[in-house]
Amino acid sequence: MNRASPDQGMPLSHQHRRQLLRLLLAFTAFFGAIFVVVNFFAERYWLMTIEAALVLLVLLMLPIVQGTYHLRRWCLFYLVSLYAATIYALASPTTSITVFSWVMVMPITAHLLLGRRWGGLFSAFYLAVAGGLFLWRFGTALVVSSPGATANVLAVTAWGYMFSHFYEARRESAERELSQQALTDPLTGLPNRAQLEQAFQRAAGEGALPLSLLMLDLDYFKRINDAHGHATGDAVLRRIAETLREQTRQQDVACRLGGEEFCVLLPRTDVSQARHLAERLRVVIEALRCHHNDAVLALTASIGVACATTPGEQLDPMLHTADKKLYEAKFGGRNRVVY
Repeated sequence: MNRASPDQGMPLSHQHRRQLLRLLLAFTAFFGAIFVVVNFFAERYWLMTIEAALVLLVLLMLPIVQGTYHLRRWCLFYLVSLYAATIYALASPTTSITVFSWVMVMPITAHLLLGRRWGGLFSAFYLAVAGGLFLWRFGTALVVSSPGATANVLAVTAWGYMFSHFYEARRESAERELSQQALTDPLTGLPNRAQLEQAFQRAAGEGALPLSLLMLDLDYFKRINDAHGHATGDAVLRRIAETLREQTRQQDVACRLGGEEFCVLLPRTDVSQARHLAERLRVVIEALRCHHNDAVLALTASIGVACATTPGEQLDPMLHTADKKLYEAKFGGRNRVVY
């Protein structure tokens, strides 16, 4: 069996951050090697040793971040290592004032790798330390003698922090909205097949066994569309979606697969419990009276039940089993549960 991609089922930003981290690691290794040479000839041996250790560390990280499932931890580890090395350089009395130019790019790096909240907190702490080190090394005399230069540095640093923080906040909001649209059925507001797959992978990964699945299909739905129009059919589907939300638990995932076919994922639910829920849904749907315009419609549903009890189960075989049971219910007379 092929190993699943570490970005599968993750937000879109996950893959981007992985690529960004790899780029930053390569960048750090390249320029870190240059600084090793520069510090060697400048006889700053402690700083050279730290730079060499950082280069070795990022080279070791490169193959790890390619396939790790814990990307945020490695982003944090990289930033802690990079920030520690730069703070040492800032504090070293042998480095020039130009080393403080690194302070201006650190907030952008932290926000891009860690997101708005953690990136903001992390970089705010780093800026406070860097500001304290600057005053410790140069005192207030430099600030007083060059107020314009000081104001420029402060303004650029604040601009970089605020820009990266605002940009990341808007990006996260846009990504959540796009992801929600991509994972939601627009007619009923229920999760779609893509979100069902993510929920199944999450439940299977958490070991939420037994894991049951209901496949539900409305009986004679085509007759409703033919006799009353698609607007009425859409109203019926929305009413069924409301019923599924009302009758299922918080941990259950009710979704629309397409047409008049619905599915309910039931974590930590054995076949007996799933059968009872399916029967309750069948009875509730049979008792519904769907009103739309001048039509009052009675509905029934056929339901198939599948259950996984061992680790390693996949969604497609479970859907196939539940679908097979559903068709047994259809051919057995409809308005029934088969498990």
